[in-house]
Amino acid sequence: MLRPLQEFINKHFTELTKEEKDEVISSLRKGAYPSNDFYLMTGLAAVIATLGILTGNTVVVIGAMVVAPLMLPVLSFSMAGVKGDLAMFNRSIRGEVKGAILAILIAIVVSYLMPIYDLNAEFLLRTQPTLLDLGIAFASGLAGAYAIAKRLDYTLPGIAVSVALIPPLCVVGISIGLRLGLEFTFGALLLFISNIIAVNLAGYIVFWVVGLGPTWYWDEEETRKKVYNSIALMLLVAIPLGWIMWTSVEEKYLASETMDVLEGQLSGIKYAKITGLTHFIENGTWHILAEVESPTLLDSERVAEMQYALSERLDREIDLELKITLIQTVDAGD
Repeated sequence: MLRPLQEFINKHFTELTKEEKDEVISSLRKGAYPSNDFYLMTGLAAVIATLGILTGNTVVVIGAMVVAPLMLPVLSFSMAGVKGDLAMFNRSIRGEVKGAILAILIAIVVSYLMPIYDLNAEFLLRTQPTLLDLGIAFASGLAGAYAIAKRLDYTLPGIAVSVALIPPLCVVGISIGLRLGLEFTFGALLLFISNIIAVNLAGYIVFWVVGLGPTWYWDEEETRKKVYNSIALMLLVAIPLGWIMWTSVEEKYLASETMDVLEGQLSGIKYAKITGLTHFIENGTWHILAEVESPTLLDSERVAEMQYALSERLDREIDLELKITLIQTVDAGD
């Protein structure tokens, strides 16, 4: 079963030479042992990104992504997983975790020292992962792993920008430092973790394809062990990624269905429209807050009807709350 797959890969992709493999493995092995330079650049990138997010300056945030060296440890534990090297895998994770904690702590301090701050698009953009974010991270991981394997170092800054690992960490620190609530903290942290998982899985795939994984000799005990370790570690990152993707799809679907039902319920009120929709899930209940502009107030009985319609459509328990802004409509007289 596995040998035809290996033959297909060998036929359509150029395998690295032994010298190239050794060079790539050596480079990524160093990435599993972050140096003081790694932590210095991560800290500076965190300062830049935090200030960029607080001021809503997209260019500054992009600059921080280029400075941040967080991509290399991620691809290092991709390599460790492919090689079945559990020790290298653990060291890579520890290095990435230490870098992430450093970035969060710096963001907490910087944001706490800021006298005034308003939520802006740069902040909110990093508070909830979507399928698009996962797609970008996965594609960036493919590009980053391939660039390292083929020694295309000139592409790495652009890849670092596309995957954006440092901004979500800074948003976590900002939300803690400014006490903005757990929703923003966990949302940004989930985005960072999902990006890491997507990049890691992409790295697995590329490193296998270019021939950096163990060869398929099932009669050798050491090789079997490494292959088993590699498959187990791949599943370790693939399963959470699948769960995140499924959750994102489900929430997108539920939000779309909610909007459709509410618009249908308001269709009988001239000029009424939905201007905002937020939601969260607690103890299995879908809590929905809809912002509505309407020329007339809606009584609790009408809201209960809308809540019932939502429960029927979504087939789950719904708690609906409307925030109504009264509007005045004036028609020209005859």
